[in-house]
Amino acid sequence: MDAAIADLLAPLTDSRRAHTIEVGRKVEQVAGLVPASLREEAIIAAQLHDVGYGHPVTGFHPIDGARLLKARGYSPVVCHLVAFHSAAIVEAEVRKIDLSAFNEFFIDDVPGIDVAGDFVWWADMTTGPTGETLTVDERLADIRVRYSEGSIVRTAIDLSEPLLRGAVQRASGSM
Repeated sequence: MDAAIADLLAPLTDSRRAHTIEVGRKVEQVAGLVPASLREEAIIAAQLHDVGYGHPVTGFHPIDGARLLKARGYSPVVCHLVAFHSAAIVEAEVRKIDLSAFNEFFIDDVPGIDVAGDFVWWADMTTGPTGETLTVDERLADIRVRYSEGSIVRTAIDLSEPLLRGAVQRASGSM
């Protein structure tokens, strides 16, 4: 991990930083399965997917992170992958965030971006809150234990479970 990424992650809690670093490490290990033109950006996005927690503006970390990275000159692909990671749109809907917040990061003309996204989601959904490797079942159960029924995060996880599992299955099926 380079110094610029380490600096961006510095404000995160120790556990969130450990989670984020491990997600980046996992994507780096399987980067050969991502289209060659997107490998470096997928790794960077994975390393920075939760950076918004350490740099809150709106309080919604995927958008806060993507905006920070855009302002720092990161590529549109990295910003897209951070903004949309792990069913962020579903959580935004639950939080009643105007979905137009995602518009500045939406990309649909980059071949393979969905594949890169699946690997970021897979790594996030198989990494626990302190960086330990979990199955997707364990990760979802952990989230459900940490967030009470009816909470925004729990509701978003319950609604997005099929999307999350689909990404994990597609990425796992490629390995």
